[in-house]
Amino acid sequence: MDAQLLDAVSPSWNSTIDQINTQLQAGSNPTLLPNQFLQVVLPKLGGKVLRLSEAGQELGIGFLLPRGYSSEAAPQGSLSSNGRTAVRPHHAYTLRYHALTAEGRPSAGLARAAIQAVTPLLHGAEVQFYDPGAPLHYQATQQEIGSVSIGHPSADEAARIPLLQKQIWGSPPEFLYPADMHSTEFDLGSSLVARVDGQLAAFLFGFHKFNGPPLPADWTTRFQGDLRLESQTLGVLPDFRGMRIANLLKRVQGEQAWQAGIGVVNWTADPLQFPNAALNFGRLRALAFDFYPNLYPFRNELNRVPASRFGLTWLVGSERVQNASWTGGRALMLDLSYHPEVQRANRGFNELNFEADGEYIAIEIPGNWTEVQQQNENDALQWREATDRLFSHYVGTQPGQYVITGVATERDQHFLLGQRVDDALWEHLGHVGE
Repeated sequence: MDAQLLDAVSPSWNSTIDQINTQLQAGSNPTLLPNQFLQVVLPKLGGKVLRLSEAGQELGIGFLLPRGYSSEAAPQGSLSSNGRTAVRPHHAYTLRYHALTAEGRPSAGLARAAIQAVTPLLHGAEVQFYDPGAPLHYQATQQEIGSVSIGHPSADEAARIPLLQKQIWGSPPEFLYPADMHSTEFDLGSSLVARVDGQLAAFLFGFHKFNGPPLPADWTTRFQGDLRLESQTLGVLPDFRGMRIANLLKRVQGEQAWQAGIGVVNWTADPLQFPNAALNFGRLRALAFDFYPNLYPFRNELNRVPASRFGLTWLVGSERVQNASWTGGRALMLDLSYHPEVQRANRGFNELNFEADGEYIAIEIPGNWTEVQQQNENDALQWREATDRLFSHYVGTQPGQYVITGVATERDQHFLLGQRVDDALWEHLGHVGE
């Protein structure tokens, strides 16, 4: 068997994935990962796509997803400020296989041949073959937090997660994540549901990721940043909003990651969605020093203009995160009426200031971004263009740039708070408690 890895940095990458989706009947194939995930997220995870063939005939498509460390070289012990191990472990992947022939489920012989063909291309990494159509197992768990039960989904709950995606966002079939990835065999990086009075109320899932955007200072060593978690999708049904379920799901996800030896959780978020910013910065104490303008090509009800995103970094073992309350209290939110020392980077989308250099800056964003997009697309475009320029200028890890660390309000205005970069800031944000 022959294996060909596809080049994710090729100019034809997106069109190649489009072609593969056509081959695999996207939209009517419930086991296929979404197109935008394959185009944008999978390469960011350190994942890969390959074609498998034999004697010139294409047999199938393989999606290689990071699984973590190989079983032979898994690091031992717990994280510490000095790092966990001096030995760099080998990577492990899940080979998610989709046949292009009508010969039924792949045989054990084909699985062995595929692993033998792929392993040399991955420099000896461990590869586990995975057939999404095979009989699978699910192990439901429960953790009671007040009136909410959080845990890994059962088989029935896993099957309902795509339906929740459709109910929450109106997602078409080709945007739905397959239910089988919540199985024990697939070994998803994170898979959680929330239940209220026995009813499925919300879900959260994420993927293992090799490396990621560069971390400042000594954080890669301190938080073992060569293996991270990419928190991919979180959804709460409308009837259960206001119960702070999203916060609880994220906190359980972070705690599980830390216990598993993962110190860095990443995800992307629209920087103009203030309620999400209040959760991400005001409750979870995440950080943003990576900005990606127009990251996703898709358009939908929540993204009617270019889909720019912050890359968020959550240091789940840091003192700053560990000391944040799981329940009760409001999100930390500064009232700028009492802080004239905080410099303004803009007033709406018309007055932009690129000369701010104080210890703290405030970047104004809409308080109702979804409504702005629905009611006035011209204003939405101006908000996006103005804030894209500001984030591209101010947000980063170089001295004099700013890390987004919080949120603020002043009367009916809403803001993101940035702190100026220096060595003392990195030490403070990345401090691990005793």
